[in-house]
Amino acid sequence: MAGKIVQFGAGNIGRGFMGQLFHESGFEIVFVDVAESIVEEINRLGKYTISIVGKGAGKVSIDNIHSVNGKQGTLVSEEISDADLICTAVGANVLPRLASTIAQGLVLRYENDGGDLNILLCENLHDAASCLREAVAANLPESRRDDILACTGFVQAVVSRMVPVQGESNEAQEPLEVRVEAYKRLPIDALAIVGDFPIITGIEPVSNFEAHVERKLYTHNCAHAVLGYFGSDIGLKYGFEALRNQDINSHLKSVLSETGKALISKHGFDPDEHKAHVSDLLERFQNEYLGDTCRRLARDPIRKLASDDRLVGAARLCESQGVLPQTLAEVIAAALRYEDSDDPSACELQRLIRELGIDTAMKQVCGIQQDEALALLVKKAGIKTSKAAA
Repeated sequence: MAGKIVQFGAGNIGRGFMGQLFHESGFEIVFVDVAESIVEEINRLGKYTISIVGKGAGKVSIDNIHSVNGKQGTLVSEEISDADLICTAVGANVLPRLASTIAQGLVLRYENDGGDLNILLCENLHDAASCLREAVAANLPESRRDDILACTGFVQAVVSRMVPVQGESNEAQEPLEVRVEAYKRLPIDALAIVGDFPIITGIEPVSNFEAHVERKLYTHNCAHAVLGYFGSDIGLKYGFEALRNQDINSHLKSVLSETGKALISKHGFDPDEHKAHVSDLLERFQNEYLGDTCRRLARDPIRKLASDDRLVGAARLCESQGVLPQTLAEVIAAALRYEDSDDPSACELQRLIRELGIDTAMKQVCGIQQDEALALLVKKAGIKTSKAAA
């Protein structure tokens, strides 16, 4: 066997993505989770199934696994002490809670001359690596802190595998079965690696990591927002339905042309490679088994309209590279008029627009000043809804 990997988080990404990559690379996997039912089931069965849906459909059996309850800090620390890699997929809010246990494991490893260890972070948090590093450092003994940190890498990843809503298949699923798409590329920050990084299927160390972070945000996430807001505008349920709508599809390709030109200009992506990347992404979006609803893709518009997020951030990138964000402005307008009575963020956004007016609301939510070119493009695209007065 290749060695052992400690995987914090046995959910859709931990079990449904990283588990596959580690298993296919020959590693023993130790899942750490606080959900007792999952921990018990992993240890009872000693295996589970990943079901690939859509293109490349099939079954992958994952074995050579066991699990430890995350509340049992001493046991987790012992697993860390002789691991070849640690990986996290727990969510931004949970990540800091791992620091004490990881620190204990690193101390034990240091005492046993365990050598370098990398921590791979599969989190939807831009500064996940620095956040965890600081939290772990605070839990290390001062006398050993610098030495331990010097042999510990905090390595971020860009996770792009899409996972459908679980439990909606017509087929009876095994208790631990996870349904996923086939895509399994995982760019990671090569410059953050300490020592040797294990050779793992699908993992691609890249030196221009920030470029890949921005490409994910301004291509993948941005495209999802386009489908979500334009699809909701005309009452469609699913993202793949929005993709099949001729008008929305045309707008989506225009948006991806704008962001593509800007990304290529800023980061030097090969135009043919980026074109292939976008083509592959659009093909993946057609996968009906993903079950992504327009509502889910559009939810929390205040976060998605932030100045550095997938829409306004994309428009700013375009402006910085001399690309007119014409169609992006139309998507921003659609997001500003998005309404969903069950979405607190959407309700708050409409309240801000009603009470403050569109100029002040755009400034507060999007960081867009009322007299700048982007504001004029957005307002020209049309924001007013039946419930929101400009």
